[in-house]
Amino acid sequence: MGEIERLSESIKFRTVAGNWEEFSKLERFLEEAFPLTHSRLRVSKINEHALLYEWDVGSQETVLFLAHTDVVPAKEEGWAHHPFSGDVADGFVWGRGTLDDKSSVMGLLEAVEKLLAEGFKPKHNLTLAFGFDEETKGYMGAKKIVEHLQERKINIKAILDEGSAIVKGVILKIDQPIALVGIAEKGYASFDLVAKGKGGHSSAPTRNTPLEKMAIAVQRISRYKSKAVLTRSTEEFLKTLSRLWGFPLNALLRNPKLTLPLLEPIFSKIPSLNAMLRTTMCVTMLNAGVADNVIPEKVVGTVNCRIIPGETSQQVFERLKEIVKDLEIEVVKNENWQVSDPVPDTNLNDEFYKILCETIRSNFPDVLVSPYLTIGATDSRHYRGLCQNIYRFSPLVMDKELLETVHGKNERISIESYKKMCEFYRALMTKL
Repeated sequence: MGEIERLSESIKFRTVAGNWEEFSKLERFLEEAFPLTHSRLRVSKINEHALLYEWDVGSQETVLFLAHTDVVPAKEEGWAHHPFSGDVADGFVWGRGTLDDKSSVMGLLEAVEKLLAEGFKPKHNLTLAFGFDEETKGYMGAKKIVEHLQERKINIKAILDEGSAIVKGVILKIDQPIALVGIAEKGYASFDLVAKGKGGHSSAPTRNTPLEKMAIAVQRISRYKSKAVLTRSTEEFLKTLSRLWGFPLNALLRNPKLTLPLLEPIFSKIPSLNAMLRTTMCVTMLNAGVADNVIPEKVVGTVNCRIIPGETSQQVFERLKEIVKDLEIEVVKNENWQVSDPVPDTNLNDEFYKILCETIRSNFPDVLVSPYLTIGATDSRHYRGLCQNIYRFSPLVMDKELLETVHGKNERISIESYKKMCEFYRALMTKL
């Protein structure tokens, strides 16, 4: 069985949170597929299904590679190939997890297995840590791994996780591929809005009902714009764009600290760029009503906030209360929703970052490398207390169409892209 067949096989396991037997089956498959890794490395299971592979060569510090074995659910309808088929067709491996994130899990294991077969010995200890609930907060997987490493007082030199990739034709149709290395991550917080009032029969409607209040709140939040903030990660990213755009935009991007007032109105109209400049708020859920002819007495709306580094979840919570305070709406911290503060910019002069960029350039010669603010949430946020040097990058070339398949339909990875991914991880481990 080759690397493509092994990836294909891994996709067949429906490792959606809650399907714990499927995780056990995947773990047994990994033991069979990577015999050297499982016989020569220290392998531990944390909280049943989180996997820790430690390549200990006696160093005082380790480099930590993160990935996760869980995937989001997928219905068969609308897929060219069944989402858990792992079909190899038309130059791709198809199925849920091929991009997010079993390709990283398998690619890292392929790299370690090959290096062991070659008799390679790394300079630093290398550790692979695979969570199993990244898509549902990461508290059972990544957080438990962190607690385990803290108890053992493991000294971590640097961390590499998913969260960014090589994008092509995604940013305002720029054809030059750009390797986005996430050196910071936005915070994540969800809060509930609760509107209460007198209900009644819809045949004689009253004014200022809970639903009306909530409708006004939703409108306010959708129109609200937080203050624009230029983080170092975004500043360096904009400087990279200045090399790709013509006059006059390139001139504005060379010194974004000075030109932010001119850039902000332009970028605020582009969702992906707007998200890099400010904390965003979005109402994602509404819950109200028991019948079509009854005015509800209570309406609950959930607001998802992505928090710019430099702000905190508590500040955003207080800001939300200000936005709706005259509407008699309560803003509530719900224990069912996760809250995590942003992870600030890491050090661009760090040795690992330099080696990471060198490896990207040598394996993808036509690619520009740029620091980036990761606007999504990754497992790496749980590790911020263990290590300051955290980076988010997957060695995958992604165009707009492929990006839309992540958590969507027809998720797939090209055979060529996956082989390059395996080689990238091997090259990076060798350079370390």
